[in-house]
Amino acid sequence: MPAPKNRPQLSNDVRDRMGVYKQINAVPDKYRLQNHEAAYSGRDVWADYFEEKTEKFDTKSTRDRYEKAGRYFKTYMDDVGRHHALADPQQIKDFLVALRDGNVGRHSHSRKLQTVYFEYFQPLEEFYNWLQWHADHPHVYHPVLMAVVAGGFSRDVWDRKLEQNDKR
Repeated sequence: MPAPKNRPQLSNDVRDRMGVYKQINAVPDKYRLQNHEAAYSGRDVWADYFEEKTEKFDTKSTRDRYEKAGRYFKTYMDDVGRHHALADPQQIKDFLVALRDGNVGRHSHSRKLQTVYFEYFQPLEEFYNWLQWHADHPHVYHPVLMAVVAGGFSRDVWDRKLEQNDKR
């Protein structure tokens, strides 16, 4: 079903959905997320996000999907030695590829593009949107969208998102 004519449409160009910084090398060192590692030590920021998300959309399927996405992402980020709220675009790209290739999760099986998009990318993109819009977090750039700008499988996942949204 097409969107109503009076409803504004988001651009399909990922760069239009980002702030000033489109690539990590454009972010001044003082704004880089890794500078905040000490402040995030021991904090489960995904749990705060999950609580707020599931207050609005409290269904078993939403709770299960976001819990699993968070658990897998937090474990992955722990394994690479970075807090889950402070990922860089390369870590996002590597996480998505690891999901696709079956290198993340208990059952270690490859995943289809739709699964990576819906089960993991969508919650992760929303998590970083949430971080950017909460003043108590220092997020002035979006590593998930930067990963899309960089191309590769992250871009394939973004294209799947656009394709799916065009069908609505």
